[in-house]
Amino acid sequence: MVRTVDCGALPPARVLKGDAGGPMVRVGESLSQRQVAMRPVFRGTDTDETLSEVRAVMAWHQQGGCLRVSSARDAEELRPDDERVREMLRTLHAVPEEIDLIIDAGPVHSRGRREALTVEVLETLHHMARWPWRHERVAAGAFPVNLTNFPRGRATPVVREDALLWKQVCDQWRDNIPDFGDFGVTHPRMPLRTRGTPHSNMRYTTAADWQVFVYPKTRPGNDDFFTLSCDLVSSPYWPSTGAGTSGGGTLVCRTVRNGSGRKQAAGRSGEPGRRRITWPS
Repeated sequence: MVRTVDCGALPPARVLKGDAGGPMVRVGESLSQRQVAMRPVFRGTDTDETLSEVRAVMAWHQQGGCLRVSSARDAEELRPDDERVREMLRTLHAVPEEIDLIIDAGPVHSRGRREALTVEVLETLHHMARWPWRHERVAAGAFPVNLTNFPRGRATPVVREDALLWKQVCDQWRDNIPDFGDFGVTHPRMPLRTRGTPHSNMRYTTAADWQVFVYPKTRPGNDDFFTLSCDLVSSPYWPSTGAGTSGGGTLVCRTVRNGSGRKQAAGRSGEPGRRRITWPS
């Protein structure tokens, strides 16, 4: 596995006093010592110093690099023009065939926003298509900023607009189909700070939606997550393949077993048992 690492959100300064190099060099050295293959991310707005660090990491790991271009409306950077692309490749001592291209479409939370972003992504793909990149990927994020207003104690569907955006782009793009990318079950732009302790929650991915479970705190510690996991497994969203579906499915089933053990122990001590819920057909 090759890990593509983006240090763009970190300050471009020395990590420790007296150490040479910024975040990219330090991460590249650390992963190299652990024999973990790495591919550094760079942007059209990067300084010559940052690109020099990217070049050094590319030389150590021999996995090429990844150019990240934003087509998101909330982005502060513009997509690089031809001269800037040539300049970056010269600085990196690289050719396009060694570089992956990722187009970051940013947040997409509605059909209208998806339609607008589809146009912008297609324009960016067209603009960058003159270069023979090794791989191309379109990434977007549709998960809400937080779960504050979600109902408690049941699943709430959230449309995977990011997947629909990618499909819409693929349907209209006439060249090589770009790979799919997303920001997982988090908002593409993480908040600077969080407040308090969140309620137990699960962002469960189904075909076209996320089924988001948020449960109020009614049991000690994190035991509400046992209740949540049991309800997920008994819901219509749980696949017939069960624990064999994925590593996450295995962990959920393990949580259910652990919760059942606690419930039995609680029953012997007189604590009320777990409630059951009825799912709509």
